[in-house]
Amino acid sequence: MQTLSSTTGTSGFFAELAADLPATDAATMVITHLLPGQMDFLMAVDRVAEVAAVLPKPKSADPLTLEAVAASYHCDVLDRGRFADPVWLTAYIEDRAAGRPLVLADIGGYFAPALAQVCEMFSGRIAGVVEDTENGLRRYLTLGALPCAVYSVARSPLKEPEDRLVGEAIVFSVESLLRRLGEILPGRQACVLGFGKIGAGIAAALHARHVRVIVLDTNPVRQAQAISIGYGWASLPEAMSVSELVISATGSRAIGMEHLALLREGAALAGATSSDDEFDLADLHEPAGGFIRDDLMPGVARYSRAGRSFVLLGNGNAVNFLHTSALGPAIHLIKAEIVAAMARLAADPHAPGLYEVPEAVRARVAAAWVEAFQPPGLQPRDELTAVAKAARR
Repeated sequence: MQTLSSTTGTSGFFAELAADLPATDAATMVITHLLPGQMDFLMAVDRVAEVAAVLPKPKSADPLTLEAVAASYHCDVLDRGRFADPVWLTAYIEDRAAGRPLVLADIGGYFAPALAQVCEMFSGRIAGVVEDTENGLRRYLTLGALPCAVYSVARSPLKEPEDRLVGEAIVFSVESLLRRLGEILPGRQACVLGFGKIGAGIAAALHARHVRVIVLDTNPVRQAQAISIGYGWASLPEAMSVSELVISATGSRAIGMEHLALLREGAALAGATSSDDEFDLADLHEPAGGFIRDDLMPGVARYSRAGRSFVLLGNGNAVNFLHTSALGPAIHLIKAEIVAAMARLAADPHAPGLYEVPEAVRARVAAAWVEAFQPPGLQPRDELTAVAKAARR
């Protein structure tokens, strides 16, 4: 088992978390964002299930972090096409963890397409999957009868701080890119597609910057929530025609080639998740699409056709990863819950099905986080610590 050095607060939090979890003979493969300040949880994972491979998300791998992790763990290439091939995926898993109980940590449903066949063909046992995202959860739910246990943390209350901060990080990156183009956000008209947890965070961050915000969601309940808060509403063609900034946060490929003609002249277009999830714009880069590309600066390109143009931010990928999407200590809440879910799968056989981490476990994670990262407040620090310790008992 390997270790990585880190800051005292973060490493102490994960070290204490790991100390409370049983060591097992299981192995794990971890799909993850490799970003500064987010890798200490690998030590805790390695404590409960030996890390057989780390699979960095391609668009969110910080070079220095990748170098540090690769010095301690096998780091392999993550490819959605290959992972959908059960023969290839089984052979890969055999190479890394033959004959062992194996826990799969996922971000985005990479293991979902081939999971049933892999469960049958693998020489060991797929103990289960832990999925981090809403988009990934949807991919597992489309399987119908799950072939193994799947823990989802996508809808956990411990993920809510991350979702809010991701929305803020997306708007920060959008604003940074626009300022480099000589433009500012205040006073502009923006359209946010999708009013899920991240979309709501984006809308709030835009509003805080004095941007007029239209919100569109195909779910009537979410649409009503957005309108009740005070956001504008319009049909999709109307919203896109008047908006100087369009941010897609649906995870369901809401923007296709047919929508580009609806964009206001010179509008900026950005995505909140990977380009595969947000956009269906394959022809944009093909001669058949008829667009001329002009790279304005790294991560920003203008596309022109028939006298009209728009600016694509982040090359269509999650724009916040252009600035490493730093989220601070709040990200460790959901990382710790992921570790707890993996520990449960590694330690105890589960029947196939969908699971969530019990509320009591979430409460202990939250109490440990408060004890490790509490900011100065009205109560004396020792009193806050006593409250957190009591909650963990």
